[in-house]
Amino acid sequence: GVNLTVQQGEMVFIVGGNGSGKSTLLKLLVGLYYPETGGLYIDGESVNPVSYQSYRELYAIIFTDFHLFDRLYGIEDVEASQVNALLRLMELENKVQYIDGRFTNLDLSTGQKKRLAFVAAILEDKSIYIFDELAADQDPQFRKRFYEKILPDLQQQGKTIIAVTHDDHYFHVADRILKMEYGKLIEYNEHAA
Repeated sequence: GVNLTVQQGEMVFIVGGNGSGKSTLLKLLVGLYYPETGGLYIDGESVNPVSYQSYRELYAIIFTDFHLFDRLYGIEDVEASQVNALLRLMELENKVQYIDGRFTNLDLSTGQKKRLAFVAAILEDKSIYIFDELAADQDPQFRKRFYEKILPDLQQQGKTIIAVTHDDHYFHVADRILKMEYGKLIEYNEHAA
């Protein structure tokens, strides 16, 4: 019962309570789950079993239960200067460095691990970014910069952003806010919340 259209370059926030289906929706959207009914379409073309792999390649994803590696698998020709610039942007330069193709430290707080996962996702340079509560566990100053500077900069590069969030202080940044409620996706009405 979910109908969702996302335009290229759009920033969409998804809200909803625990168990409402947000993470399941994201996994369906990125092709980790196959729809039992209906389908996925990109530019009007149906995504089928043959095209699923190339469809999945459109996305860089950070789920709440992500895993960090000490190196960047699947990313070719990574410039250390680019990685270190992203580490500075994510305020991690005093915690971890990128040396000889590896991150020097993964013993980080949950918030810092999420920021390092973001660095790896940005380096994938995908068309669509999916973030499942990425800003949770961040301090207020970084959270503000993340929503008001980092995400808009990513959108300025033509990237599409779909983010599950509960940070209602930053809803003004999104082009649209949708709410998952009992497995249904509806337009979010802040006055009814």
